[in-house]
Amino acid sequence: MTQEERVYQRIGEFAVSFQWIENKLREIGWLIMDPSRSNWPPIGLRSLTNERLIDRVHELFVDALPKCNLPDELEADFKNSFASTVTVLHQLRRDRNRILHSAFIELKAGGEVQGLLRSNPKFQVEEAGEPLFDQELLTPESFSKEMTLMGDVALFLNRAYLQLIARYPDGGRCIANG
Repeated sequence: MTQEERVYQRIGEFAVSFQWIENKLREIGWLIMDPSRSNWPPIGLRSLTNERLIDRVHELFVDALPKCNLPDELEADFKNSFASTVTVLHQLRRDRNRILHSAFIELKAGGEVQGLLRSNPKFQVEEAGEPLFDQELLTPESFSKEMTLMGDVALFLNRAYLQLIARYPDGGRCIANG
């Protein structure tokens, strides 16, 4: 596999991983909104932008926590951890937009692709009036930081979801009905 193909593979892995996180957020929200799955498949949360989805599920989770009867220390940890995760999710959302809405320019020499440049086509101007170019030369490692963050977020969201299944009133019924 060429370096160019590996870069495109990483872009795909990034996009699919981000979609998984979006889905897990919806699962958390759906469990809180309808723990017995009386209206399945759920309609709520489907039409929200990613930004609004993150914020809405955060609101739902914070409101649901007291109903889980967790020890105070654990409840506070979940509340603080979810707030921190929301900050990371918003950064990942901006990263996703930056990556997926960029143009990808092949740098060729001798008839072969020597590199791949990501360039944000949205024109921006600095305060001093100078043009600001958002570009980077991509490598297969270009998305390592984002992928690591998504892995951490995925682990936390799974932990939150499992805690809801175990502790949220009727949350365990979703497994039996699912």
